[in-house]
Amino acid sequence: MKQSNLYPLLFAVGLFFVLISPAFLTDGMFMDGLYYATISKNLAEHFGTFWAPEFTETLRWGNGHPPLAFLFQSIPFHISKSLLVAKIYSVFTYLCCGVLMYWICRELDMKRHHFWFVLVLWITVPLVSWGATNNLLENTMAVFVLLSVIFYLKSLKSRRFLMLASSGLMLFLAFLTKGFTGLYPLAFPAICWLFVRNTTFKDMVIDTFVILLFMTLPFVLIWFFNPAAQHFFKKYFTFQIVRSIQSVHTVDSRFYIVFRFFREIIVPIVIVGGLLLIAVRQKVFKNSLSSTRNRWALAFLFLTLAGVLPIMISLKQSSFYILTVFPLISIGLGLFAESFLENISFGLKFKTVCKVLTICVVIAAIGTNVFFAGKIGRDKELLTDIYALLPEMEEHDVITINDDLIVNYSAGAYFYFLKKVSVDPWNNHEYLLCIQPIDDPNYELYRKAPCNLLLYRQIATENPKK
Repeated sequence: MKQSNLYPLLFAVGLFFVLISPAFLTDGMFMDGLYYATISKNLAEHFGTFWAPEFTETLRWGNGHPPLAFLFQSIPFHISKSLLVAKIYSVFTYLCCGVLMYWICRELDMKRHHFWFVLVLWITVPLVSWGATNNLLENTMAVFVLLSVIFYLKSLKSRRFLMLASSGLMLFLAFLTKGFTGLYPLAFPAICWLFVRNTTFKDMVIDTFVILLFMTLPFVLIWFFNPAAQHFFKKYFTFQIVRSIQSVHTVDSRFYIVFRFFREIIVPIVIVGGLLLIAVRQKVFKNSLSSTRNRWALAFLFLTLAGVLPIMISLKQSSFYILTVFPLISIGLGLFAESFLENISFGLKFKTVCKVLTICVVIAAIGTNVFFAGKIGRDKELLTDIYALLPEMEEHDVITINDDLIVNYSAGAYFYFLKKVSVDPWNNHEYLLCIQPIDDPNYELYRKAPCNLLLYRQIATENPKK
């Protein structure tokens, strides 16, 4: 299918913004992303440091994830303190990934006018469109994973040592973003040697060693010369790695992540399968499984699996842990399908319909985002209540939360992000927040929020602000 790259590319970009519109310019965010946004905003306001980020004044972040994404996200928080900053940053990382995916496809000699198809495969993964606006650490980590892949591909053509060193440094940055789940491109040289046969075994071993060297060298340097970093990593390995393997269970089966991966790529597989059926029907199926293009497709499939299967070592699993693999599987499927796109014949009427559809999608992308802008998306009732109660409080106030609110982990993050109000589940303060009415002679109902929250205040002759 030979045509201008403009309309297909606009279709892919427009479809992406249609899919994310209900959550993009709206208020509210997935709990993890909200935590990361709060920490990044704190860093911009000099509350906490790079190696010791802070969450609220009562709830610490001492055993959390590596901090590089917080540093990057803190930069735009110097301009604005809105939660939209985190969402725009999150979407921006996706746009960066799209550009890097294009560079990878060009390194693999995919034709420019076929790249739009790779984008469509990527954005039609449900988890991808969900993750775009929820500010996950994997979004930033994906940038470094893709850069590592690009540098290795470039090392096969020129400036071998420099490109391999750069690939290793990108893996170090991926680790500094979310830890071990970003290191799987270290297997890429071996995968390429096994399936593409574009290098010798000796060169593959050397390439892997150089990448590993430059991945670990920065870690060794900061370990020995930065006490704050050493202290952070000791706690990180103890609480995030050892503990998650030994005692933290979020799923019942180690195969959860595998099942979730295959469930997420159903739509891209159906799209490629549909093209395959059209190619067979038109008798233009000439896709030799031994071709260089398909050997690369197979390599990217196994690189994807290298990012999925190691997560099975722990029963602490979440679907978004594998967000970084979907650009890679989309590239692999796109390489496999490229000959279909090249040889399938579409009539002039079909191309005209596609142009009209593209225009409609772009208009829909603009319209839906304008329609949803400013509305509350996620956590509508909780945010409605918090906005109603915040005028009663001052910055740096501490409020007690009752047992029925302890499990609502987003509440504390919203209070601190919006007005630097900390929640405390352990000690009594002037204000107490709960969902169910309480019978406590020390407190009286002070304000009932529109939806669920109840704000109590201590009974006293005087109620001075702390």
